[in-house]
Amino acid sequence: MLTIRQFSGSAGGRFFDESFEQIQKQKSEILIIDVRNNSGGADELGKKLLSFLVDQPFRYYDDLVLNAREFSFSRYVEGGGGVIPASVVQRGTDGKFDNTQHPNWGIQHPSQPYFAGQVLALMNGGSFSTTCEFLSNLHSRKRATFLGEEAAGGYYGNTSGRMPTVVLPNSGVAVRVPLQTYYLAVKGGDPRRSILPDVEVKPALRDLMAGSDPVMGKALELARAGKH
Repeated sequence: MLTIRQFSGSAGGRFFDESFEQIQKQKSEILIIDVRNNSGGADELGKKLLSFLVDQPFRYYDDLVLNAREFSFSRYVEGGGGVIPASVVQRGTDGKFDNTQHPNWGIQHPSQPYFAGQVLALMNGGSFSTTCEFLSNLHSRKRATFLGEEAAGGYYGNTSGRMPTVVLPNSGVAVRVPLQTYYLAVKGGDPRRSILPDVEVKPALRDLMAGSDPVMGKALELARAGKH
């Protein structure tokens, strides 16, 4: 069982490497990955987790697009930083900019040790951003059985990345403005929805009050029965 609360912190070191080394050592055949209420984090960590679950080179993103390098609201950005450095983007024929320096850009490679066993992914409405990117890639490759509730992010991508805080000059209201559109290298999902569970399990209020976890209970039941 691998529980990931956030794609940051210790996950940014050798956490995934050591986890899959231990999984291989134990000769595990079924892996439960729990990303419920994981609001995301670093893009490259979602890709790294996926890389232990695939055995061929892959694309994680189809494209990463910014409409411009400078925006009319840049002068209102808190602490500056509203301008995209020319060194990190490449201008396309359509006049927009591709983030070619992103670590998930282009062809990605599998990591070792590869886990070839069955995967059960636990998710809910608190699973979004980097978490949803990972889940979409996992789902598109038919690499897992999904349990719980529909995830929160768009199946084919989102707008996030660089998000400068714009302070409106008259009201003083601070607004974070996402500048980059993420196009995931996935297929087979509903463009109007997020990732849908294969086995829907909705915890009731009584479950929360009793401290029980019916989603994990169902995952363990399927894992022990070897049916999913």
